[in-house]
Amino acid sequence: MRAPGRPLPRVLFATAGWVVVCWFVFGWRLGYPSFWDPDEATYAETTREMLAAHNWLVPTYDGEPFFDKPPLFFNLQMASFAVFGESELAARLVPALSAVALVLVVWWFGTRLFNRDVGRNAALMFAVLPATFALSSYAIVDMTFTLFLFAGSALVTISALRQVRLKPDPTEENRWSPPSGGPDLQYAGYLLLAAAVLTKGPVALALGGLAFLLSLAIAPEARTPLLRLRWGLGLLIIAALSAPWFLYMWLRFGDAFVTGYVLKENLWLFSGSLYGAQRSLLFYPKVMLVGLLPWTPLLLGRLVDAARGLRIATPERLLWSWAIVVVGFFTVAGFKLDHYVFPAAPALCILCAHAWDAARTADRRPIGIVAGLVTIPLLLLATGVILIPGLARVPLDLPAAVRLLPIALIAAGIAMAGQIARRWRPASIPFAAVAGLLASYAIVITIGLPAFEAMKPTRRLARIVATLAEEEDHVGMYRLNRWSSSWRFYVGRHSERMETAGELRMFFARPGRHYCAMMRRDYDQLTAEGLRLKIVHQEPGLFTTTGRALRSGAAARRDTFIIVTEEPPDPGA
Repeated sequence: MRAPGRPLPRVLFATAGWVVVCWFVFGWRLGYPSFWDPDEATYAETTREMLAAHNWLVPTYDGEPFFDKPPLFFNLQMASFAVFGESELAARLVPALSAVALVLVVWWFGTRLFNRDVGRNAALMFAVLPATFALSSYAIVDMTFTLFLFAGSALVTISALRQVRLKPDPTEENRWSPPSGGPDLQYAGYLLLAAAVLTKGPVALALGGLAFLLSLAIAPEARTPLLRLRWGLGLLIIAALSAPWFLYMWLRFGDAFVTGYVLKENLWLFSGSLYGAQRSLLFYPKVMLVGLLPWTPLLLGRLVDAARGLRIATPERLLWSWAIVVVGFFTVAGFKLDHYVFPAAPALCILCAHAWDAARTADRRPIGIVAGLVTIPLLLLATGVILIPGLARVPLDLPAAVRLLPIALIAAGIAMAGQIARRWRPASIPFAAVAGLLASYAIVITIGLPAFEAMKPTRRLARIVATLAEEEDHVGMYRLNRWSSSWRFYVGRHSERMETAGELRMFFARPGRHYCAMMRRDYDQLTAEGLRLKIVHQEPGLFTTTGRALRSGAAARRDTFIIVTEEPPDPGA
């Protein structure tokens, strides 16, 4: 149902615009790339094994219990596999649909906290974030976990804020009023928080609890309403829904579950003792500064205005509490991956949209926010200029049309700069920046992905082996451990992983026929040492598939990859 007073053509136009945005970012060629190693393929293989065994409770990988995560994400992928088949598209539908739902949550939450313009722009800013674009098409738990965690917390927050009674401020116009809504919203929030626990584990409770405590400390107007929520009943609901799985796993697997999940995947991972030295304490602050581009300057400008005395309203304090807890929690943790802090992104995008709205509507110019606003087109221009020589260093065979990527960003920067320069206020919607980002994503999808996929040989090699190998044949891979998960998925059977020449010799010494993937340079060394091998197939490719490797322009990482089998015995011998 459209909003009162909005003409139907305008509603249809806005709806069509959102369909285009969501299709560009979340749906277009979703199933085209092969799985990215290692995580995406590991989850897909785990899901396939669970579905084949009709097992909805115990994640397994390569036939063994996989104590990495609780089962809910795998269950959602199982449902997708059952309907659409075991494919990249089916695996990625879960994070893609989670991203669409999360956009709606950001829109609703921003609208209830501030106004409809803030909600719309927050949803738009979140939808076109590079991090959202990447994680919505990457079949791991983070997007789905963020949906359950943030949506649950948003429902609980709105349920509390309806009770806020603002004190009159004679010195400043208070533009925020408490949202309306019933207390029953909190119960839906508790259900979603239980889903978050069943997606990624007790870290959901840790983040929610710490955000609650920090909100009590820095948002005094919300303190009493937050404490009046039925937290005891809420925790009972969360425990009743999530604890049975943990209890079941403990009763079934005993110390193996305690060691594999409780200690290895939680306590040891958090303490950093599992993998030794990790990244610095500044890792996540830098990730957030870069990950929120191009909207980051709005946040920095708002902080400058706060330091100059501009009041921070209760909703802003609650959003900052959430972001600080997420970034701070994982900063303290010993093991760090950049996507761990993605749950902070929705709250920060609402803050960015609120700053955008303040720059457009405030009677007194917020100097810091205006400075941040001016910085956005400069960043778009600078990024486009840097990409002009940067694309030449990428170790892919990119066509000339890829030059449209920096052109799109530069054009967006010029357009936005021209709009701001006319009135020193932003447009009601950040059209220029959004259009530039969408054009960039279109170029990445239509030009970058095919060039990258052509240099990812894992799927092609594995399918050749799956076609050649009989059921009783042996399959393996030599010194390609990074590929082990996607290789296992595409080859469709157990595959030996070997790192030493001795292990490889033992592999080929077993009775029967053998197929093994390796690099050509390893093959040359092994045959020089007397191992009789025959090349079945070979092709060039990239061994490393991370963004860091592409940015470094490491052309030396191009290799020739081969499938070998045993050399037939010499008839004359």
